[in-house]
Amino acid sequence: MESSTQSLADQVYSLIKGEILRGELSFGEKIREDDLAARFGVSRTPVREAIRRLAEYGLVKIAPRSHAAIARISESEARDIAEIRIDLESFAIDHLNPVLFTEKLPLLSHYAAVCQFSLSIGERDKAFELDSLFHITLTEIAGNATLSELYKHLDARVQLLRVKQGLAEETLVRFLSQHGELLALLKADKKQEAKNLIRFHVLHE
Repeated sequence: MESSTQSLADQVYSLIKGEILRGELSFGEKIREDDLAARFGVSRTPVREAIRRLAEYGLVKIAPRSHAAIARISESEARDIAEIRIDLESFAIDHLNPVLFTEKLPLLSHYAAVCQFSLSIGERDKAFELDSLFHITLTEIAGNATLSELYKHLDARVQLLRVKQGLAEETLVRFLSQHGELLALLKADKKQEAKNLIRFHVLHE
């Protein structure tokens, strides 16, 4: 029973997370357990577990003794997140460990390719998750565990920022193609150019 309940919670978690990342649920929108349970054809238990996990991740806010709602992100917070991302990824590039980079390169290339493919077949939420995995893995090339943990904790806010930006598909295609360009610069040891591209990539300038 426990494994069955957990499996249902996993499914509900993925379904709700996908709706958030596709922008189908609005910032601040209340999450009603009864409505979700009825829509997904499950009891409230896996729905409650899924909401708890989404809150731990940072996509949902749970008010004490009240309702859960999709997390909000302000304009000032969006700017702060972008600048912190640039700083963390630039640090990783400056402290690139050649052995680690060679080890991570196949995975980075995989994420870059599948990210673009997911967007091409209309799976925007999957593309966003793969984009996150690419950048999380990028921070690991420095071999600094603290850096990687900091970036992972920022990930939910980065995901919300992507939704908030609401970029058109053709614009997203252009920016996601920059993953390959970034890897080419790093392979050529062009660190400053790579950092310039990271700033352009994050700020969408």
